[in-house]
Amino acid sequence: MATQQETKLWADRLGELLQRGAAASAAQDGGRIASVQRDLRRFKEESPDFVDSLDRQATLAIFDLDLQATEDAVSAIRERAEEVRRLTKLISGVAEEAKANARGLRGEAAIKAIEGATGAIASFRQLRDELNMDDVSERSVADQVDQVLSAVQGLRNLLERH
Repeated sequence: MATQQETKLWADRLGELLQRGAAASAAQDGGRIASVQRDLRRFKEESPDFVDSLDRQATLAIFDLDLQATEDAVSAIRERAEEVRRLTKLISGVAEEAKANARGLRGEAAIKAIEGATGAIASFRQLRDELNMDDVSERSVADQVDQVLSAVQGLRNLLERH
């Protein structure tokens, strides 16, 4: 199991990338935005499995940077940074609770999966709501997002029943 210090180091690294992304987006600097997106992809490739919640936030930040280079993207990236801070606390809390209660891995894994699915659902809904439905390509993305939403919602419901 990862230590809180290791998790915090990865969260801090992602936080720095998100700050760079917000600055690049605010400046509407396409070159800097592309650079941050490359660094976010590299973050996902290099990060260990125990920070996959942070990887999801990096992926969503990449989408945010793709969607808009305006104040909306800056706002969304700030929300991602806040989510990274919340996830860091959650990860630390889960680790401490696991030590204190010595719960079985199966129950804990199901809880984490449900929490992850819930976060993914909220993020995909936000993404879908931000898409321009008058744009054919964005409408196509929205349709695909709806399909993903249905699948993730179905999986979360299945996990909650068992």
